Amino acid sequence: MADEDFLNWELRLKIELQAHGLRVSDRLAPRAGGAGPADGITVYINDITATVPTGGLYVERSSYSLKPEGGGLWGLMDNGRRVCALEVAPEPGYYRRATADGVPYWKIALRHGRDGVGSTVVQGCVYDDKACMFCAIALSRERGATTAVKSPEDIAEVARVAEEEGYSHIVLTTGTTGLTDRGIPHLVRCAAAVKSKTTMKVHVQFEPPQDLGLVDEIGGVSDSAAINVETMDSLVLGRVAPGKAMTSFARYREAWERAVEVFGRGQVTSFLLIGLGESVQSVLEGCLQMTTRGVFPMLMPLRPIRGTPMESWSPPAVAEMIELYETAAEMVRAAGLRASDCLAGCVRCGACSGFTDITG
Repeated sequence: MADEDFLNWELRLKIELQAHGLRVSDRLAPRAGGAGPADGITVYINDITATVPTGGLYVERSSYSLKPEGGGLWGLMDNGRRVCALEVAPEPGYYRRATADGVPYWKIALRHGRDGVGSTVVQGCVYDDKACMFCAIALSRERGATTAVKSPEDIAEVARVAEEEGYSHIVLTTGTTGLTDRGIPHLVRCAAAVKSKTTMKVHVQFEPPQDLGLVDEIGGVSDSAAINVETMDSLVLGRVAPGKAMTSFARYREAWERAVEVFGRGQVTSFLLIGLGESVQSVLEGCLQMTTRGVFPMLMPLRPIRGTPMESWSPPAVAEMIELYETAAEMVRAAGLRASDCLAGCVRCGACSGFTDITG
């Protein structure tokens, strides 16, 4: 087992809450589905920012709940015993605004963590029956909680207002809309529009395209990128994400290397989801393949979302996450990478994982 002395109590609590979830009242309940911090709320534990699951089926078993204390603070309760005070992130002011066509800004871009916003520019995917079993981007579209396709102009408009409120970076992701270009052309248009209206740092997420020249193109209008493999365990990937499994790991490595050439070391990341049934060896081998190429491996605990094929699953255990965090962090540090060097995106935000806090 790993030595847990490297964790302060706030970070340990963050990992606990992300493993068990937090029972909240309807007043605090988030929208269902979506990408990024789906089915959760953002809380501040002193200087630690944590997006905590609140909507999954497993959360109903959690011993953690919130009790209002006034002054913007909430008491974190564990089986009725007060643990500490938390601040629940307030609703951004821009959520109360709408475009000229009447589309609420929150349907275009949501707050991510403490100072980021994010948008799924196309809320759909070509994989259909081969879609990732953990993905929930279709749920929010079907429930009217977002717009299916965001226009570059609307995203830029929301980004401009969000920047005026203090938000400094934006995540632009997409469902895979084409098996050759992976939806990158629309991401390029959206990123360029944000750059034209703001000084925000822009992070983009996409699958490896057939033409790696598209990586060069999107690198001209953004600051960091994620090419998320999800897991390096081939059997697990084929089972839970059969569409993504059609792309070879060799192709991911080629895309990572090209992206590092374009964005620079430490500005490219890839998610490694923990809790899909993968082997520990595959996680560490994935970290090694990434870090030796200048790619930051972003370890993310699985967050099973209600309404997806994996809704009955649970996140990985606390001890498992802590051990993987510590071992992977040593590899990141040995490669000379740091979370704080990342200009934009999930590594910089770090709200959905404890890995940024450990590798800062």
